[in-house]
Amino acid sequence: MSKIEAFELDVVISDMQMQKLSGLDVLKAATRKDPNTQVIIITGFASVGTAVRAMREGAYEYLTKPVQPDALTIKVRNAIERRRLLITLAEQEKTLQMHHEMIDRDLILARQIQASLVPSNFTTDGIDIGIRYRPMIGLGGDFADFYRIDEERLYLVVIDVTGHGIAAALLVSRVCHEWRRAVQQAPGPGELLWQLNEFFIETFFDTPLFLTIMAVEVNLRQRRLRYAGSAHPAALLQRNGQGFVRLDSQNAIIGFAQADKSTFHSASLSYKPGDNLLIYTDGLVEAETTGGKILGLQGLQRIIRQEARGSTALKTAEAIVDRVVEFTRAEPGDDMLMTVAHLF
Repeated sequence: MSKIEAFELDVVISDMQMQKLSGLDVLKAATRKDPNTQVIIITGFASVGTAVRAMREGAYEYLTKPVQPDALTIKVRNAIERRRLLITLAEQEKTLQMHHEMIDRDLILARQIQASLVPSNFTTDGIDIGIRYRPMIGLGGDFADFYRIDEERLYLVVIDVTGHGIAAALLVSRVCHEWRRAVQQAPGPGELLWQLNEFFIETFFDTPLFLTIMAVEVNLRQRRLRYAGSAHPAALLQRNGQGFVRLDSQNAIIGFAQADKSTFHSASLSYKPGDNLLIYTDGLVEAETTGGKILGLQGLQRIIRQEARGSTALKTAEAIVDRVVEFTRAEPGDDMLMTVAHLF
């Protein structure tokens, strides 16, 4: 037993029955010192049952007396190989665990970075904006933003990249930068979508990713909306907390094909004080229960009617998303983003 404590042993060979201790005692001492040490038990026929017990408690193998030298040599060789494999496996598991911990740290940081890209609220004379974003798996492909052009006009945009996870989140980060660069030139909504499509085709044409977008220019003085959408769910203008007007997309999905600027269309309509503008991603209308029931646009409108009287646009957006999640009664299967603008 002193040698077991003193040396790092590959294999220990022990008789089962000895005067002062048993093979089980040797097994426990050896594996306590090094779980990868392989123990071979030598036993007489009468103690085979005990030897089987030793196997259950971690012995590598047992041999019955009389022991054949060739058989013992093979067992020892195999035991040494097993120990080598166990050590290698432990090292690989340790390395894998370190990589997992590193990835977990990076994902936490990535979530913080992505969250910083999406503003939560903004209020000025004539408008109160609130944004609630709930990614499906911590990182997602939804994005929302607003940009004040001047004292009279500001832009609202909601973007949804196809797919989820890290690739979609990285693409959102790049698209966010391009959107903020393009919107500073204050183009019309149709031209803005054309610029993003040109950028996307040039930069990401070889990827299987696309994006939908709804961009709305709000003129606070004229109380008018100009909007353009590319394969995005219809935005909703809720008239004084009651009926809805759909702001439907007029253009093809971004990134599918290059197109002339003249093919990107926009539209406009007026609003009145007390109206609400809601722009969202398809994760809300396509929310589904475990039983397969889909919320749909009418279901979302019903929730909006019930929650649109929130004290602020942010609280309204949060309440709507929370109600949709409650509807699913499970973890949602898609990212969810809701932008609410109370118009005064």
